[in-house]
Amino acid sequence: MATRSRDPLDLVSLRQLRYFSAAMRARSFNEAARSCSISQSALSDQIALLENLLEVHLFDRTGGRAVPTAPGRELDRRISACLGDLQSALLHTNERADTVAGRVRIGLVQSYSGCWVAPVAHAAQAQWPELSLVLQRRTAQALTEGVLRGDLDMAVSFDPEPHADLDIEPCFIEPFVAVGAMAGVARQRGKSIALASLADARLALLPSEYTMRRQLDAAFAKLGLRPQVGLESDVLEDLVHAADCSGMVAILNAAAALSLDVKNAMPLKTPGLQRQACLVRSRTRFQTSAAKHLWEALRSSLPKMPLHWTGSTRHDPRSRAASK
Repeated sequence: MATRSRDPLDLVSLRQLRYFSAAMRARSFNEAARSCSISQSALSDQIALLENLLEVHLFDRTGGRAVPTAPGRELDRRISACLGDLQSALLHTNERADTVAGRVRIGLVQSYSGCWVAPVAHAAQAQWPELSLVLQRRTAQALTEGVLRGDLDMAVSFDPEPHADLDIEPCFIEPFVAVGAMAGVARQRGKSIALASLADARLALLPSEYTMRRQLDAAFAKLGLRPQVGLESDVLEDLVHAADCSGMVAILNAAAALSLDVKNAMPLKTPGLQRQACLVRSRTRFQTSAAKHLWEALRSSLPKMPLHWTGSTRHDPRSRAASK
């Protein structure tokens, strides 16, 4: 009977996968065998058996060295996070329901830190002293990739692409806002700002590699306009400083303005200049009790934006998120 017709979990042992993983990370089979406290011949035999069961060469053994093949590298990429998740699950089988401890890795875009993630993190660590949090700031795309690889337990991001392996929780919709003298005039009149009215203003914007900047450029182009960029910076404080001190108009997402305690921000009323804030985690990987608690804490502590930023008659981020 052909082995390929059987479930691989019936054929492959956890020991074989651990030996394979050790060999991928060591400089030689001999070094890998020492790290696993077995003989080199035993490790080689188990890896050879794994290759036979999978019917694929995981290492090229020509020239006296074992060099990972493309299938070997791909298998290692896929199972490395799984082995870590399994180890975590086994270590936490005896954790008490009322105890929140261990390490939780949260990835986030920079603008969600001060107004959302950091306050939740500080409150959680004050309540649960045995909790350890790792906050990593990355781009939106890198956050999704980190969750899929298992580098992050969850991410706080915006507009993630749907994926079968991701649990995506919409949280709120944030508009793009303008900060500066023109925004102050609009605020006094109680109005939002049309993007076309900023065509002659000197603008402080994020660099073109950012999704928000590309959205702005596309919106200007749709109006037949070209923005006059006075400053580009990936540091949000630089943009606000340019608006405060250099007479420019900075365009930020609303959460960034909230994080920086900006008072004179006004929303842009051009359709499409907004983004959906979301929580993202894996559907398939084991979630520790601590990770589940942090997820719920973030869900229940959404930032409250001024009503004139959103155009709402009341603040209800979930109802706005559901409308997208």
